[in-house]
Amino acid sequence: MANGKQNKKKTNLTWEDFETYLPDYGFDEKQMDFFKDTFEIITTNRDTDKVTCFANRCGIGKSTFIHTFMHCCIGDSFYGGWHRPQGLLVITDSIKRLEELSSTNKDRIEAEKYWGEIFKEWGIEYHYKEFEKSVIVLRSDEPFKEQLIKQHYKPIVLLSTQRYFMLGDNIREQLFSFTYNGETLKRDIVIFDESPQFSETVTIDSDNLSRIEAALYKGLSDEVKDKEFVIREYKAFKDRLLEQMDEKEKLLKDSNVTIYWKDTRYSSITLNDDLLFSVLQDNIESLTKQYNCIWKDMQCLKEIAKNGAIFNSVKKKYGNYERSFVLVVDNRNHFFLGQDKKFFVFDATADIDPRYDLDYVEIVTGEKYNKPLNMLITNVQISTSKNVMCKGNKRAITTSNTIIKYLKNKLKHGIGKQREILIVVYSDLLRRFQKEFDNVGYFGNLKGFNDFKDLYRMAHIGMNRFPNMAYFFIYCGCHMEIYRQLMDMSEEESLDFFSALSKNHNKEYESIITSVMLRCVLADFEQNIFRLAIRNYSNTENVHIWTFYNSNDSLYSELSSMIEERYKPYGTIFEYEDTPEELLIEKIRDRKPPEGKKMTNAQKIIEWCDKQESGKVFKLNELLQDTGMNNDSFKNTRKDNQTIKKLFDDMKTDKRGYYMIV
Repeated sequence: MANGKQNKKKTNLTWEDFETYLPDYGFDEKQMDFFKDTFEIITTNRDTDKVTCFANRCGIGKSTFIHTFMHCCIGDSFYGGWHRPQGLLVITDSIKRLEELSSTNKDRIEAEKYWGEIFKEWGIEYHYKEFEKSVIVLRSDEPFKEQLIKQHYKPIVLLSTQRYFMLGDNIREQLFSFTYNGETLKRDIVIFDESPQFSETVTIDSDNLSRIEAALYKGLSDEVKDKEFVIREYKAFKDRLLEQMDEKEKLLKDSNVTIYWKDTRYSSITLNDDLLFSVLQDNIESLTKQYNCIWKDMQCLKEIAKNGAIFNSVKKKYGNYERSFVLVVDNRNHFFLGQDKKFFVFDATADIDPRYDLDYVEIVTGEKYNKPLNMLITNVQISTSKNVMCKGNKRAITTSNTIIKYLKNKLKHGIGKQREILIVVYSDLLRRFQKEFDNVGYFGNLKGFNDFKDLYRMAHIGMNRFPNMAYFFIYCGCHMEIYRQLMDMSEEESLDFFSALSKNHNKEYESIITSVMLRCVLADFEQNIFRLAIRNYSNTENVHIWTFYNSNDSLYSELSSMIEERYKPYGTIFEYEDTPEELLIEKIRDRKPPEGKKMTNAQKIIEWCDKQESGKVFKLNELLQDTGMNNDSFKNTRKDNQTIKKLFDDMKTDKRGYYMIV
């Protein structure tokens, strides 16, 4: 087993190696310190009982570091000939990022320009040819068996996070060794560029079950000896699960139901699961072509058969239900703790993200590399929950239009061109805002992209918040003992437990869920705002971000405090604005009048003003006569309703007793 004594075992790489391939981008002193410190940790830290995570700010140069480190691992053509390559596995979220890391075109051009005539004379050109031969990107659109054979002869392998966690154990194990000049060497350094899946919340529904069955029919040839057994036994198990879904759905009236379900008949998928998974393993490539999640889903079904799972049934419109089994899967074994492989993670928000609250994770914080952010964050107090914004009703449309009008007005008055702003909204609102603005992204789809690094303005409309249950699952992923306790509950006990949890009535977990949620929201917010120019480490221009949420709400007030605490030390200025007048007026319009009355006095005033032409000058008597109000009722309404008071204050003219419609 690895322990602290192995922590300083060094690779044969040197800082001189690394510095040779570091591009000449004019890095400042703090960035160079980051490169040196990180290089030292990666080449000396061999405590494989821990996953080491670097929580350095977005834009500090982690992609540059990884790419340069890859060059360094291939070999050194300057100082006494080539050393044996250092095996390396790089895992990241997107194929685009993998292609950028594996490309040498830009490096070659810059190196040739920098070194001039000695580019060829000193063998530098040879290095780039060697690099191209030494790196392989495992792609989903190419035969995987062929790629597995090729990767045995490549020191550096790049693949997506999704692919890494979908692989079976036997295949994944093959990624950690390669052959060089007839000698078997280790790929014992693993780098995740972005957050790995320490745990997963996996959903198995009728669609998954049907796709697995179709894949078995199509992906197993007739020559497979036990094809009939696999399909017959799987179908029996699938039908059993669907039958249980039907039975549990009878619990429903008009509400959602979540329980922990355990099968009383089965403890395995078939009478011979060893044979079942042997057949799957032998035919995994053809099966994966039919359904790429088949191996992971079958592992989950094995767990469902043995220990049960959370059954979730959600009432949808028009009487339909979404039914599924939900499992929290612990991926601890994918990090080979205590073995001969050392895992590193680069994630700017690792120090606040609750997914990192694991006993085998150590965080290396990066405050000492931070610089002033030159940022202003303006919060506009307005309710922007998904429930308010995405329903498509009058209130939702008015809220969206109010925000659009507000932003256009701000952009119009000298803070930048109207189109040069990044709008971040719920995915349901994407098209609505794309009609008005050029750069629009949605929550959950911005992390890792640098397309907006030249923009200095952002509107963050709402926050990326999920139901309580999602945060409970995240918490379970770091505390699997809590998840396992669910197995000991009866269905009735679990029904009460999940019902209280979803309604935030579970006192034991209320503060835990709130903390997990706020940290997730803050991490997501930070990843979004660092798509802007502040990700440029040398940026000195001001960045302005508008956030739209109700900061008076106790929950969002706490979020505001967390945001201030996070960014104030780096010079960020905060300001808070009241709810826009247009929205306050709309609330008056929507208010239900007292029984027996068609309208409140405030509604009469708003309706009368709406009917008048813009620019019309009027005296109060005209309004009173048309609405049937008397002077006292108007005075009382204006006194008690701040929105009406402000409306008339704004309509005052220089001439006493006269107002003008604006």
